[in-house]
Amino acid sequence: MAFWSTQTLKKRLPALIDPCDETKIKEASYELKIGSEIYISKDYHDNNSQHTKRILTNNEPFTIPPGQFAFLLTEECVSVPNDAIAFISMKASSKYKGLVNISGFHVDPGYKGKLLFSVHNAGPSTIHLQQNAPIFLIWYASLDQEDSIPKNKEGLTEIPSKVLNELSTETIYSMQTLTSRMSNIEHEHTSIISSLQAREKFEEKLEIKIRWAIGIAVTVIIGFAAIFFSNTGKHENVIEDSRITQLVEEQRKLLQELKRIKFEELVNNENVQLDDKKE
Repeated sequence: MAFWSTQTLKKRLPALIDPCDETKIKEASYELKIGSEIYISKDYHDNNSQHTKRILTNNEPFTIPPGQFAFLLTEECVSVPNDAIAFISMKASSKYKGLVNISGFHVDPGYKGKLLFSVHNAGPSTIHLQQNAPIFLIWYASLDQEDSIPKNKEGLTEIPSKVLNELSTETIYSMQTLTSRMSNIEHEHTSIISSLQAREKFEEKLEIKIRWAIGIAVTVIIGFAAIFFSNTGKHENVIEDSRITQLVEEQRKLLQELKRIKFEELVNNENVQLDDKKE
């Protein structure tokens, strides 16, 4: 197998590429241009993005967002002789931006038609292109003899609907988008944990304060009881002892109710804060 030189390409390509521009022959390869028909997978950032083919006007610009796929049809019709094979790729300037060719890398002997490139933007930024941009390359190489079973199926003139129907209609997310979403989820999780820890500390402090309040209340009641008992008879002491016990129990219930009300207010405030963060 021998690759065609620039000289050979200049002699043979006018009959093999339509339209053929001799100035596009460089370094033993030919530059192919983006045609007027493209397809780009749906971008979740753009509500106007659709799963459909687009017809571009002359030199019309378009973009491929990060993480999205595209089908790009060449402007030129390409023919490969039965005694040759062709290889295709993209120019380095497009690759450096993150645009990757994920379709085939060769053209069969006997093929005649436009070439369909399937590309993926694996980079972090949106890639800007336009119709007629020469971003593809094709090389020709001779076989040792004419192929006995060349490609005889009619080549492409448009992006086949069959190819588009096999694509998923779900939104495709880039790695950058997924990373950002994971970071947001982690931040929300950390915030919730911090709120729960703060709530636990508040409950501990509240419980200590309530215990102190109960202790002080009991001490005061006992002090009043001692004074009262010193001035009453034994019978009256028994009656008042029951009343004191009742007062202590009522005081304990009152403090418990106070603790419950404070706790409910705290929980409600925390829930409101969490809802605000989610919104």
